[in-house]
Amino acid sequence: MVSERDLWMEAAARDEVTQELRAMVLEADAAVRARRPLCVSQGACCHFERFGHQLWMSGLEVAWCLRQLPTAPRATEIDDAVRRGDCPFLRDGACSVHWARPLGCRAYFCDGAGEGWQEALLESWHGRVRALHARLQVPYRYDEWRRLLRVFAEPA
Repeated sequence: MVSERDLWMEAAARDEVTQELRAMVLEADAAVRARRPLCVSQGACCHFERFGHQLWMSGLEVAWCLRQLPTAPRATEIDDAVRRGDCPFLRDGACSVHWARPLGCRAYFCDGAGEGWQEALLESWHGRVRALHARLQVPYRYDEWRRLLRVFAEPA
């Protein structure tokens, strides 16, 4: 039997998925540039528990993000991040995978001016990703970033 992980990885390798998600990334970056939120580089986006937020996405989104990286994080790296309450890609106070970061990361700013438009953008993207899952007949699972990363993690 083929696992969810394998189905997500197969789908993430398809040109259709890459085109759709790259288009969404470009739209996301343009939308954020238009709003010009302030990033004070305090790492709130990467310190989930400390700043009281979570990053949620679908299995297909995680697979697509991981396909852009040279290696997936190891299980121990993810477990350590969960214990710290942050992202496993946080290195020296900055995102080590900034170019491949998920849509949710692209829309999150601790700047109070982000309230309202961030949620609308995320809901729009989520609907499109969910429709992509349906169109490709790929299992849909929406979950917290680190839990889904754990599905893809290489053992220690």
